[in-house]
Amino acid sequence: MEYKKNIRKILVLILCIIIITGISGCIDTNNNQNNKKEYVLTISLGIDRFNGFYPKIDFLNDQTMKINSNIYNCLVEFDEIFKINPALAESWNNPNNLTWRFNLRKDVKFHNGYNFTAEDVKYSIELIKGDKNNSLYGFLNMIKEVKIIKDLMVDIITVDPYPILLNKLANIYILSKNYQENTTSEIPVGTGAYKFSEFLENNHLILERFDGYWKKKSKFQNVTLKFIDDYDERVSSLVNGQVDMIDFVLPGSVEELSQIEGIKTLNYLRQVVTFLSFDFRENDSCCFKGEKNPFSDVRVRKAIYHAIDIDEIIGNVFNSYAEPASQFVTSYVSGYNATLERLSYNLEKARKYMKDAGYENGFEVVLDTTTVSANRVNVSETIVDQLSKINITVIINILSSNDFYTKIMNRNSSFYLVGWGVDSGDAGEIFDNILRTVDINNGFGEFNFGNYSNPDIDRIADDIFYNMDTRERLNLMQEGFAIAMQDVSCVPLYIYKGISAMINEISLQPRADGLIKLEDIGIVN
Repeated sequence: MEYKKNIRKILVLILCIIIITGISGCIDTNNNQNNKKEYVLTISLGIDRFNGFYPKIDFLNDQTMKINSNIYNCLVEFDEIFKINPALAESWNNPNNLTWRFNLRKDVKFHNGYNFTAEDVKYSIELIKGDKNNSLYGFLNMIKEVKIIKDLMVDIITVDPYPILLNKLANIYILSKNYQENTTSEIPVGTGAYKFSEFLENNHLILERFDGYWKKKSKFQNVTLKFIDDYDERVSSLVNGQVDMIDFVLPGSVEELSQIEGIKTLNYLRQVVTFLSFDFRENDSCCFKGEKNPFSDVRVRKAIYHAIDIDEIIGNVFNSYAEPASQFVTSYVSGYNATLERLSYNLEKARKYMKDAGYENGFEVVLDTTTVSANRVNVSETIVDQLSKINITVIINILSSNDFYTKIMNRNSSFYLVGWGVDSGDAGEIFDNILRTVDINNGFGEFNFGNYSNPDIDRIADDIFYNMDTRERLNLMQEGFAIAMQDVSCVPLYIYKGISAMINEISLQPRADGLIKLEDIGIVN
């Protein structure tokens, strides 16, 4: 099957497209009273993914975060390679293993002129902790209390030692307590580089540069975000010179765009690892009732790993715009083990493992997959062909996104293809959510869809969760991944690349967290 035939049909609902109109005749330049040029930028985003302005939203998905992250700041923030940097907090320390003391930045203003203080930090955290339905609630469930020490100093006290608090706080927007408690307006007011100007639902959002911003001044005085939902229209706009940048270009469009003079493409590694996983229960498996589950045998799992030709998948499905994965996380994530390598594509080894496990003649299994991304069905069909070579008959079960996640969340799948992105920049969440033995009462193993259980992993994961020594904790995560991969707790497949196309005059540094920081978009002179 040819990738190009399907991309436009599948991706419309999941694309996040950025179109910048300007620079070569499109960007507006205004001269202010000091005769200084001011630039106006237009960006286009698909309408399906924007859920509104924080805090009056139900779910902070990728596109919603991209917009809100330009209006608000957090105490700390990720840089472009997932490292923690100071933001509204200038510095921090640990008076003890349960306390994080933050020294807040001086002279920070909200967009409406209110001063930023410790009261705002306390209010913003307690607002989330007081609402279990808040999509950010899980980020803060280890926080016991927020204490104001003085106007620009706050202590955050955790229930237990919690080494990744900073990574969690990098996703928590700070609100103005005074504004939130004394307004009925839904206009967002933050401390970020841009402030709200105008919004027409499903049409456009205008942001105005906040000249009182505590960091560097953006190049653009105004940014208009237009909500356009058609991929072909966006590509045509770039080709016709109506817009200057498109993010999340499909691989099938790269060749055409690269042949147009004045347009360049940029690719960067996304943080989502796509992998195959299994129901690990030996007996009472959901799809092998009354018989032993073949996936409970590590030899079968190794056979499947050796039977996967990842180069074929990346070349044919992704036009080579992906990289092989060797574990649950990418190299940007703390805990990545650089010594781990993929098991080789080796049908001879795969067939021997199947024979040794007693499955020389193979078996039949259903592979659950979804159209949540453009490539899942194509990848699944390639896997069907590859596993047939070791006598495993795979029947693809294509589900809607909701039905797919309902099924695997109910632990009712024997074999499934799924992707996971580490938003915190720390691999500890893989251990807590995916690798730990399921323990719903304590909140562990929530996304362990196949009931994987390994006492060595549980022991390491427990130490990772509480260990405040950065070096020790890193070593433990790397050790844990080595054990998990030896046990074939999943078959890691690929990390797909994001692709941007833009006119030569645009400069943009891709970020590991996937955000688009308007303040970092530049103009090449």
